Amino acid sequence: MYETMHMIPPRQLRLLDEVRRRYQTWIAILAVAALALGASTLALHGRLQPADADDYDPVYDSLMREYDAVRDDPHLRRYLIAKITSLAAEHEVNPDLLFSVVAVESSFRVVAKSPKNARGLGQLMFATARAFNPGAVSRPDDLYDVHLNLETALKYLKANLVQNRDDMRTSLMVYYYGDTAGKSGFQDKDQYVRKVMDFYNRLQERRQALDVTAALNLGASHHLSG
Repeated sequence: MYETMHMIPPRQLRLLDEVRRRYQTWIAILAVAALALGASTLALHGRLQPADADDYDPVYDSLMREYDAVRDDPHLRRYLIAKITSLAAEHEVNPDLLFSVVAVESSFRVVAKSPKNARGLGQLMFATARAFNPGAVSRPDDLYDVHLNLETALKYLKANLVQNRDDMRTSLMVYYYGDTAGKSGFQDKDQYVRKVMDFYNRLQERRQALDVTAALNLGASHHLSG
């Protein structure tokens, strides 16, 4: 019994070869695009490193869940918590204060931009950022880098705290309005200080409640074990 051999016409072979080449080209383009997207995401999040277990803060995390920008992204929440706490410790600034500023300024949106062109988590103006972090910030879009934005915001905040002898309210006024806010009688028309301090106080209350709950649970466990 003979097997029938079907010969493919040369024209169809050329068409098949052309389709194969185009397919391979598109696969290569998609691969490059995927790599570029990954690289841009890392750049946007700024020097992304895995967060240690010690960097997790349940109080910060619970409040961040109230914001659309980070509600569904636990990895970003943990990363921002790690950055805020580590940089605040490095610059000797209360992390709760920086956390409150970021919450009010940008609602944790990394790419936030105001009508006045303030950018990033700490909503910094380019001129201010360049003045306080000249070796790192060279163009406005640098302020979308998480590390650079938080670092620069801390330098600016720390300078205000030092200048105003740790007066938190005056320092916040200057952070938001500029140097003129430090003058006597200046009015906080946007209620900025109140908003930041309200959030700051929420942090303290949430932390105290968590401590009380932990103490009650510890007492109950001791009672049961006894």
